Parts: sequence; structure tokens; C-alpha cells
Amino acid sequence: MSKLNNEEQLSTDNAIQQSNLFTYLFVLTVFLILMEVSFLIECSWMYLGDFKLVANHLAIPFLVIPGIIYFILAQFIVHLAFIVLIWGIAKLISVALQWPSQKIDIMGIVLWCIALIAVLLVNRLLFPNSKFSSVMLGAIDLSIIKIAFAIFSSILFLACCVAIYGLGLILRKQSKSILFGLSAGMIILLGFIMHHKTAMADAATPEKPNIILIGIDSLRPDFLGFFGYAQISPHIDQFLDHATVFSESLTPLARTFPSWVSMLTGVYPKLNTIRTNLGDQSHLQFNTTLPAILRQHGYKTIFATDETRFSNIDQRYGFDETVTPPIGFNDFLLGTLNDFPLSNLLINTVVGKYLFPYSYANRAVFATYQPNSFLTRLQPVLAEPRNKPVFLAVHFCLPHFPYVWAGLPVKKVSLHHYQAAIGRVNQQFDDFMRLLKRNKFLEHSIVILLSDHGEAVEIPGDRITDPDLFIAGKQNKNAVMPHFYPPTASHEKTNMSGGHGTDVLGLPQYHTVLAFRSFGIKPNQEKIIPGLVSLMDIKATLLAYLHLPHAKINGVSLQEYVFGKKSVVAMRSDFFTESDFSPEAIRSVHPEERKVLFEGIDYFRIDPHTTRVVVKDSMLQLIISSKQYADFYGSWVLALYPQDPSTMMPILVNLETGKWTNDLTTAFAKQSPANHMLTALKHFFGKDIRALKN
Repeated sequence: MSKLNNEEQLSTDNAIQQSNLFTYLFVLTVFLILMEVSFLIECSWMYLGDFKLVANHLAIPFLVIPGIIYFILAQFIVHLAFIVLIWGIAKLISVALQWPSQKIDIMGIVLWCIALIAVLLVNRLLFPNSKFSSVMLGAIDLSIIKIAFAIFSSILFLACCVAIYGLGLILRKQSKSILFGLSAGMIILLGFIMHHKTAMADAATPEKPNIILIGIDSLRPDFLGFFGYAQISPHIDQFLDHATVFSESLTPLARTFPSWVSMLTGVYPKLNTIRTNLGDQSHLQFNTTLPAILRQHGYKTIFATDETRFSNIDQRYGFDETVTPPIGFNDFLLGTLNDFPLSNLLINTVVGKYLFPYSYANRAVFATYQPNSFLTRLQPVLAEPRNKPVFLAVHFCLPHFPYVWAGLPVKKVSLHHYQAAIGRVNQQFDDFMRLLKRNKFLEHSIVILLSDHGEAVEIPGDRITDPDLFIAGKQNKNAVMPHFYPPTASHEKTNMSGGHGTDVLGLPQYHTVLAFRSFGIKPNQEKIIPGLVSLMDIKATLLAYLHLPHAKINGVSLQEYVFGKKSVVAMRSDFFTESDFSPEAIRSVHPEERKVLFEGIDYFRIDPHTTRVVVKDSMLQLIISSKQYADFYGSWVLALYPQDPSTMMPILVNLETGKWTNDLTTAFAKQSPANHMLTALKHFFGKDIRALKN
């Protein structure tokens, strides 16, 4: 019997040795790669053409090449692993069934084809916005996709079961040595875990609590259930129920990077020099930022976000640690290109974190972004032992355009997708709060929930200029609006606007969430506080609570409203806002990315030392000349819109009545503080303000 078994084993070994399966699978996979690349080129010919345009206009540094090479090697490794996996399963099946080499080869090729189909099907189910899903399988009904996946995955499962049986036959001969090795390994691993297991403790105190800033991108307050909207944000609403909520919070510039920099410095964009996304930071005083000050006074400082393409916040701001996708040109290039079915299945795993760093937990790569991946990336940082109180600033970008992620299929962006994104970030917010609680951050803490800016979605009221409330002057009998939206946007109306940072009278763009809630320290007021406040006030409020001195800033402390008894914010003398660089293509809630690229490409450069995309110094003045400006003074707002290189058109609005005019010689304007506001604008913005158009 022993001789017979040896002969059978020898026959099987010979069959395996004679098999050319690995070669066949390698050739098939090479063809697969060529087909994938050809398909992506066909689907992305416009993108590749645009990249050529970018390459011709921007000097792309050699520093991006290592990242590109790494990406190519990572794709090769993934496809090679696919070959090895199928080859290994086939070989183990041959051991179990004692098949000859010819059968092994045929069976392996069939198994490769089945596995490939299963990969394409699961890619369609998990990543409906992938090009391989929307183009190749988009026309097939989802129920058919699910049935087909069930069939092919069942076949693969059966094959794996047989392979495991074959593996058992191999291991049975060496069971003692393997069992000893596994036992020793388990003992060593258990000892390592026990040795490194540390009881989590909170180093914060009521006097020096943890400070946690939770930013949610593009979240407009009036789309929350707390403010009367449909119940799509129950977890955020519950947080606000127990917080001090400032209902009239504005950002001075409704774009992520300038808004966050103003928040961290407590200073207007005009004064801190960051007046546009990707602005040059060489003149910014990093040592005066909130995290820099807190670090000097014993805090550990952390910044985390799931998108960095248009925001270059890093450790220079005073952060000990940053948890973000890699910043730089390769984020734009490789994050966009990485859409292969095999790599898509790995992107949101631990393996994907290291193989595809430009795609893992990166909101900008919306086709494969899963919100939980960002929290997974953040979890180890939160679990680290602490001997200092922590300043943690986190920014969730899910509700930013295009409002979609891996789990939400989209053909054309609509208001529904914005609502869905708010619903999903609501769950992400709750999961994050649970992480904080589990890691004992909430025992002594101040949690500030905010949005960096709002979002105008082209609904009536998104621009505060109701045509029925227009007051015409002698020279302007009709409601002639400043030229703003592109001529193709004929459906736009006087009282509508789109996007953010594009229109200073689109108040939903500038209106932000701002709420303070305390845990384990002096209780906050649980109420809504009316009156104009700003994100710049966060720095002053926190430093006042901690009794820390600071240089004069534009923000004012809200401590008496959060922890005291005051219930109405005192009127500010003037509050200034400005728009950002807004080429025609972006002045819509549905911006055409290619047109935005074409119109804005000459404004940017790539830093050769960091590969980061930044605004050219030579173009900054052109951006500033395109800006709109506004001053909020009590119940009035005066906005100035550039009309040509030498003139601006004023728009004066009464926020209480809604009445407005573009003629400052009307009786309506003369009874307002328009002259004071115009003087204030000229004094603050200086030569940026041009002559008014009559």
C-alpha cells in the first residue's frame, strides 16, 4: 500500500512539474493588462489629452517619476499575485484529484477566466462609478449582475474547498512539524500583544481639555434636520441638540483652504495672505496658528483629512502629525488613473494602503472611496498612548462636489446626491464620535462641529437678490445683474447661485455650521445663539478658555456665549467676505472639470521641490482682480462685483426686508449705511476696490 501511495504521489509530482500552467496564465494576464490599459485609454482619451495639455503648460518635476514607477510596480505585483493565486489553487486541486498535467492546464485557464469574470462583477457591485463598471457592465440590470456573481463566486468557492483539501493532503505528511511551528508562533504573537497592550488613559484635564475640531466640507446648515430640513442627519442633529449653536456663522472666503487657514490663524484671508485654494504659503506666519500656540503650551497636535488636492495644510502649521493622502501632483495624476478591477478590490484594504497610497482613503478618488477607510486610517493614531492633551483637527470631505463615493452610483449629479452625501457623512460623523469615545477623548474635551463653507445648489433663494424686491434707480429701470454666470447657463435666475466661493451674495455658500459642545468640563449652553459670528472666532474662543495670550487677531472670543449666559451676539462693526478665483466653467453647481482646467491652467505651477500644485505669483493679481467683495454691517450687506478691469458694480441688500438695488443714489441706498460700508471696504481691501460703475 505504501508503495502504491508513493507511486501516486510521484505521478502527481510529475504532472505538476510537466504543467505549463504558470506560463499560460502569465501570457493571459499580460493580454489582460494590455486590454485594461487600452480600455482606460479609450475611456480616458480626453483625460490623457488634458494631461498632455497640463504637461505642456506646467513644468512637471522629475520628483513625480518615482511615484509613477511605484504605481506601475504595484499594478504588476497585484496582477502577478492574481496569477500565483489561480496557479496555486489549480495545483492544489490537482493534488486533491490527482489529475494529469493536461487537465491541470485546462482547468487552471478556465479557473482564471471564471475568477476574472467574478472580479469584474464584484467591481461592478462595489464600485459602480468605476469605468469598468459604468462602461462595460453599466447597461446590464443589477439583479442579473448579482445572480451572475453568485454563480461564479460559488464555483470559485467550490474550487477553493477542493484546493484546501489538497493542501490538507500535503500538510498531513508534515503535521507534527507544522503544528509545532504554529504553536510556537501563536505563543510569540500572544506574548507580543500582551507586552504592548497599554491601558488607554486620557491626559486631558478640565483646565486643559482635549480640543477637537470636526469639519465637514460644503455642509450648509439649512440642509440639517436640526434647522428644519428632512431627517437625513440624525446623528449630527443629536449633537447639535446638546451644543451651543451659532446660527449665523460665516466664513470670510468660501473655499476649503482659505477658510481653514483663516480658522487656524484667526485672521482674514486678505491679512494672512491665503486668498485662494492652493495659494502660495511663503508669506504665512506659521508660528501664530492655533495648533502652533497649543503645541507650545503642552498639546499634542494632529490634523487629518481625506482630501488634499486643493488644500496644502501640513506640519508647518504646528501639527505634530498629519493623517492625509499624499500631497502633490501625483495625487491628481495617479489617483485619477488608478481604476483597474483588481487593484480596486485592494484599494480600501491594508494592502491597498501601502500599494496605492494615492487612492487609499482618498475622497478625491470618489469612484473607489469608502468613508470607513478614512476612519480606519485614523484609528491607530487615536489609539496611541497619550501623555498630553490633544488638539485634533479632522476634516471630512464627502459632501463636496461631486457628492458621490464608491457606494453611490451616479450618471448625472443632482440635488439628490448632495442630500445622500449629507446622509452618509452623518453616519461617518457618528462613527468618528464613537472612535473618540472608545479611545477616551471625550472624558475632558471641547468638540467643535463646523463646516468650512456651505454650498449653493441652484435653488431659489441661494442668491439673496429676489427680482420682485429690486429697487431700480433712475439710470437702471430693470434688474440688470452683474455679469456672473456664463452665457450657456440660461436657466440661472437672479435669485440663484451655484457652487461655493463663487458669489458673495450667495449666502448659502458662506453660511457655515458652527457649534461648541463640552464633555467632562464646564457645561456649555444648549441653545441657538443668533447674531453674526465667524469661523475666525474659534481661535480666540479656545485661547480665551485656556487663558492663553495671543497677538491681536480679527476673530473675537465667543466664550461668554458658549460657557456663560449671553444669548445674543453683539453686532460686529464690519465683517468682510470675498470670492475666490472663479472661471466661467466653475460658476455652476455642476462645473465642467475640463473647462475649469482649460480656463485655469495658466494660473498654477508645480513646486519642483515638493511637487505640490500652487498658484503662480505672477497670476495672483489677476485672481484678485476677478474677486467680488462684500461688507456685512448689521442688517445690511454691500457687495461689489467686477465689471471690467477698471469698474465694479455695487449691490446693496437689506437682509431683513430682502430689498436691494444696484444704484447707490436711490433713496433706499441713501437711508442705509452704504457710504460707511463702501469706505470700510476701500480701507480694508485697499487698491483691490476699483471705481463704481454708474
